[in-house]
Amino acid sequence: MKVVAGGIDTYDRARLKEFLSRALREIEFACDGATVLLKPNLLSAKAPDKAATTHPEVLRALAELLLERSCQVSVGDSPGYESTEKVLEKSGIMDVVRKLRLKVAPFDRRVIKGCNGISPYREFVFGEDPDDYDLVINLPKLKTHAMMGLTAGVKNTFGFIPSLQKARWHMRCGRDAALFAALLIDIHTVARPALTVIDGVVGMDGDGPSSGRVRPVGLVALSRSAFALDLYLEEVLKISFPVPTNLLARHNRLAGDFSLVNYGVPADVEPFLKPKSVDTQWNLRGLVGEAVRSIVTRKPKCAKKRCTGCGTCVEVCPAHALRLVDDKPSFDYKECIRCYCCQEMCPEGAITA
Repeated sequence: MKVVAGGIDTYDRARLKEFLSRALREIEFACDGATVLLKPNLLSAKAPDKAATTHPEVLRALAELLLERSCQVSVGDSPGYESTEKVLEKSGIMDVVRKLRLKVAPFDRRVIKGCNGISPYREFVFGEDPDDYDLVINLPKLKTHAMMGLTAGVKNTFGFIPSLQKARWHMRCGRDAALFAALLIDIHTVARPALTVIDGVVGMDGDGPSSGRVRPVGLVALSRSAFALDLYLEEVLKISFPVPTNLLARHNRLAGDFSLVNYGVPADVEPFLKPKSVDTQWNLRGLVGEAVRSIVTRKPKCAKKRCTGCGTCVEVCPAHALRLVDDKPSFDYKECIRCYCCQEMCPEGAITA
C-alpha cells in the first residue's frame, strides 16, 4: 500500500492544497461527484494552537479540492464530552463549514453496525452511518495517547462511537490494552475510510492526546490504508513505545509492507516523547500479570493548582472511580481502569500520569 508524505511546516492553504492535490494524483484517488464525510479529530473544544484537534486549514484545503470535483461534503465527529457543534466552533472548523457551505454531521444518531472482526464484540452503535456516504475521509491529528501510545488513523475512527458509548467500551475493555486495540481495529474496519490524511504540521507528544507537548513536526501524509499510514508514522517518528493497534495489525496481517512516496520529509525528524502512562509493559497476562501491572502501572493524579473543580473528569470516568472532595477530584485506584479518559477530557490539563 502506498503512503505519500510531505514535509509541510506551515498551515498555508495554498501549500497544503498543492501537496494534497499532488498526493491524491499519486494514489489515483477518484472522487468526482461523490458524497463525502470528512471525519476530523474533534476531541474537545480547544483552539487550533492547542494541537488537540485537526487544524481547520488542513480540512479547508481538502474540502476545497473535493468541492472543485463536484463533491457534496459533510463534516462531523463525536467528541468525548461536548457537542459536535461546540467543538467545531472552538476548533475553527465551523468557520470553514460556513464559508464553504458544507454540511454538519452531528453524530447524534443510533446506528447499529454488525462486525465479525478480531475482537470478541459483534455489534457497535455508531453516531453516524458511514454507509450513507460514497466516501469517508479520515482526518486524524498527530498526537500521542495515554493508553494506545499513538492517536492516528486507526484510533481516530473511534469517533464514530457516540460520546457516552465510548465510556462504556472503555469499561468493557478495562485495563486490557490489547483488547481495546482489537476493538478500535474492528470499529475502523466497519467505518472503512477510503482515505486517511494525517495533520502533523504541528503535533503533540508526551502526555497526549490533550495535555502533552505541542511541537512542530512538519508532516502531512496520506494513504488509502490507515494501517499502512500508522506504521509509517511509527517508523518516521522513531516511536520506541508500544502502539497496540500497530502490533495487532501486523499480527493479523491487516497491514503489509507499504511503499513510501516522500516529498521532502527529512530523515531526522525528532523522535516522539512517549506518554508516562506507557512506561510499563501493556501486555502482561493472567492473574500474576494483572497484579504486577496494578502495582507498576502509573496512575492518573490531579495537579491541584491547575484544577478548577469543574467536575468534567468525574462525569467522563467510565469506572466511576472519581468524586469531588473539596472541589478537587479524588481517585479510587481500586476501581480505576487506567483508561485516562479523565486526563483526555480535562479542559485545564490538570490530570497527569
